Amino acid sequence: MSQYLERFLLDCRAKNMTNHSIETYRSNVIEFLAYFPKPITVTNDDLRLYIGKLRLRKLAPGTLKGYMSAVASFFDFLVFEKEIQFNPVPEFRKRYLDRIKCHPETRQLISIMDMQLLYKTATHPLQKIIIILLAKTGIRRGELHDLKESDLNFQFHVIRIPMKAKRSHNLAFMDDELEGALKEYLEWRYKRTKTDWLLISGKGGRIHKDAYGMILADLGEKLHLHNSNGPLDRKLTPHCFRHWFTTHLFRAGMDPQYIKFLRGDSMRVESWQIYNRIDPEMVRIEYLRCIPKILSCR
Repeated sequence: MSQYLERFLLDCRAKNMTNHSIETYRSNVIEFLAYFPKPITVTNDDLRLYIGKLRLRKLAPGTLKGYMSAVASFFDFLVFEKEIQFNPVPEFRKRYLDRIKCHPETRQLISIMDMQLLYKTATHPLQKIIIILLAKTGIRRGELHDLKESDLNFQFHVIRIPMKAKRSHNLAFMDDELEGALKEYLEWRYKRTKTDWLLISGKGGRIHKDAYGMILADLGEKLHLHNSNGPLDRKLTPHCFRHWFTTHLFRAGMDPQYIKFLRGDSMRVESWQIYNRIDPEMVRIEYLRCIPKILSCR
């Protein structure tokens, strides 16, 4: 079992998959191999047995498809390595899973007023800076977690976002509210810090990656913006702020290409657009015009 798994994970890394995706595939394939330690001999009956075991666990449709997606990728690897002649999973999925409709739940979109109330409800400097950084930059939790003080450039009013597999641009801008909040937070941080990481715990070390969700859930519950037992659109998570950032910039009339630039999305363009490259300074001007105020109403 281990020889196939280790080679498969090496293949995933060579394909530049994210650490999160690799870990998910690893976990799912380990479970599959626990049932079928000799994958090169797996038959359709084996796959039917496997999916039957998954269905008994009453998994959500998307989760069920995710398991089979990992298994399909694993068998693709075995074909590439010439361990087997063909991948049996795609036809199997087409027959047994295509009728399963996945209706992804949407993220909660809170109003500008709710964001202002959320920030006002926060009392700790760490709570405040997490809220305003997420809201004003739209960065992902992992990107926020990897920020260092050296990534802040107050001279040019920009933040260098750590590059990740999903990010194509690493520039974020500061408006006056974000810049002021960062300077305030840094005053608190200077007296405690024991690390180069920007966001620290009260003891001075880097905060845990799960702390963001816990902090937002606690504050959200006080304003009835978070229900831990509710659907996704009733939960306040770090990704809600990316949704908030994108939506409110769009509603303020920002060019969608500028929004993609700020989100760090892929900037795929038509051939005629190659000669109209995005000017970061124009993006900054539009950002300052469109980004909602959090500390005060416009």
